[in-house]
Amino acid sequence: MAALAATMLLGLAACSATDPAPSPLFDGRYVGVRQSDVMKACGVTSLQGTSSASVTRGQLSMLLFGPKTQLTGTVGENGVVRASGIWPNPTGGFPGETVLNGRIKDDELEGTATDFRCRTDVHLRKVIPHRPSGRSHDSVRRIGK
Repeated sequence: MAALAATMLLGLAACSATDPAPSPLFDGRYVGVRQSDVMKACGVTSLQGTSSASVTRGQLSMLLFGPKTQLTGTVGENGVVRASGIWPNPTGGFPGETVLNGRIKDDELEGTATDFRCRTDVHLRKVIPHRPSGRSHDSVRRIGK
């Protein structure tokens, strides 16, 4: 069990070492389709389906197959996406770590998520642009005067 924990920690460390620095340039909500390669290994009932992602301040959160398969990561100022998640293996055994590598360009997020048993390609389009929260600088100045 200790060996499994050490392996998982090393895997997570390797993922985080190459994550891009978060940038708000691509903030917004993305929705679209996913295409998986093996139903049983992916734990899905259909090879095709929908997926969604949210990017806030360069932090990505994606529900790959649904709420139990959440990937978290970052989006860099060049649009590079890197995220990962750990959840129970649908075929039993050790939990699986899935890593997503992709890119956002022209309001489209394209990437591949894999845990070496299951490969899923995603194609998502931005549907809601990011709206900054809080007051604008102008309203702050007016209040302060």
